[in-house]
Amino acid sequence: MQFHLLSDGRLLFIMALAAVVSMLTTLNIASRPAAIRTKQVALAMAVSSVFFMFTRFANLFYLPILATYVDEATRTGQTDVLYQQIQWVVIGSALGAFISWILLPTFTAVYEKGISGISTRGSMLKMLLALPTPRGIKALIKCLRSPFELKDWLKEDPQQKFVLPKDLLLWNIFATAIWTVGALAALQVSAIYPRLEATSVLLSGLVNSFAAIAFSLFVDPKAAVITDQAVANQRPQSHVLKMSYYLGLGNFIGGLLGLATFPVAIKMISWATENLGSAQMAENMWMVIGLNVIVCTLMCTAFASRVSAVITRSVATALAIYNVFFLITRLMGQVYAPILGAVRDSVINGTSTAADLLPMFRWVIFGATIGAVLGWVLLPTFVEIYSTAIKALEARKGSMALLLKDLLYPRYWLRVLKCWRRPSNFGLTMQDIKTLPKGFLVANVIVVGVHTIGVLAAIQAGAELSGNLARTATLLSSVINGVATILASVVVDPTAAKITDEGVNGKRSLAQVQAMALSLCLGTVLGTALSQILFVPSVDIIMLGAKILDYIF
Repeated sequence: MQFHLLSDGRLLFIMALAAVVSMLTTLNIASRPAAIRTKQVALAMAVSSVFFMFTRFANLFYLPILATYVDEATRTGQTDVLYQQIQWVVIGSALGAFISWILLPTFTAVYEKGISGISTRGSMLKMLLALPTPRGIKALIKCLRSPFELKDWLKEDPQQKFVLPKDLLLWNIFATAIWTVGALAALQVSAIYPRLEATSVLLSGLVNSFAAIAFSLFVDPKAAVITDQAVANQRPQSHVLKMSYYLGLGNFIGGLLGLATFPVAIKMISWATENLGSAQMAENMWMVIGLNVIVCTLMCTAFASRVSAVITRSVATALAIYNVFFLITRLMGQVYAPILGAVRDSVINGTSTAADLLPMFRWVIFGATIGAVLGWVLLPTFVEIYSTAIKALEARKGSMALLLKDLLYPRYWLRVLKCWRRPSNFGLTMQDIKTLPKGFLVANVIVVGVHTIGVLAAIQAGAELSGNLARTATLLSSVINGVATILASVVVDPTAAKITDEGVNGKRSLAQVQAMALSLCLGTVLGTALSQILFVPSVDIIMLGAKILDYIF
């Protein structure tokens, strides 16, 4: 490690931002102790999305700023210096994970206060607006806890001794190590292959998908079952505290191991960049459109998970199963996003023009609309699949890998086929839908409309710009997706979580939860249609953002 690099104030700034991103990302662990104390699991998970929202904005700054180092390495050929600079960023991420671990007691208290505030005020937005007030600041100060309280998290009743599954802890460390270096390794590769920079940058998902698999199959399901059992008083709360302690510690260890996984990630992305750049896959846009149809169909399963959570009274487990569907959509997204990046690279290399991309991307967006319609048609079937999977996962003690292994046998296929339900609106009427907050439904349409075109708009902007601005524009998809994340975190997700928890606790009927799922699904259809209108303005915003960042840094 070259310590003289730390004399660069810009690098220290990037390290600090990387630490903030890591800290806020890993603090979702605190949502589990808060969930068992408040008995509001869905709302606890929604509060964690607020922290995730801030990480998106930190990403908005530090990755594009880090791209200026990539530009310098591309011009000078000193990719070895860039390698050292990125290693320091990895260390910054590990330090952020350490801070999040020692602040677990404090942030658990913050989660509890946030859940209480949403329940009292009725919405996340009203709760956030109350924070800058003297009363809100005083409430946050009262949430401060000593890190030494973590010792108490390890205490448990000798009569109910709890031994954490070793595979849960090891997979958490492994996944964190990979997740830490995904985007950073992609930036390193983009300096090695400057003519394929968009392809390499968008291939960061190839590395992150391995982490997503580990989290979704081996970490989240077991943690979810333990959480649900504690909420249902089937095991003591101390088990969740102990689990959270070691998961937080594992995130710190995994962050440090990112230094070891960094060169491996570079080799993986380099191999994929070389093969994708020479395979002429960029011409097969129909495959991209088809994948987008499937992605948007599976995204609608999020709404089905909330209905099944109320039916089975297992909220955390329902969300863990949804993560598997989400994992599939992420993997598919990591297949077609680099292909779109290769299309942009073909523009940079002179084989096509930026004007050629626009009609292609219009068709990709239309594929999202088709997928949303299919999601609405299959909503009753997805509800039944979730309800069946929740019971099966609980019977297997949270082992998602064992559940998926059983699905390899033909005798289990019949159970899946029996989940088929004819398309319907659950017998709902407009009166049921009128019980839902109108702003919540409108915000969902806007969120979907903005999020659908985030990556596409960034690629289009990169194609229309030249030189160093192209890579920065590609990384600035978070400008567009950040807006969607704010709306989702502040308006959509907390309200959906509140309605779900009220359904589980008997404060709302199942019909009202079904009305929410149906409305959100139909809103997805409208949102993808809206994205056709938002596409060009989003391109202009990203181009402006790239120019501003280039001027400042």
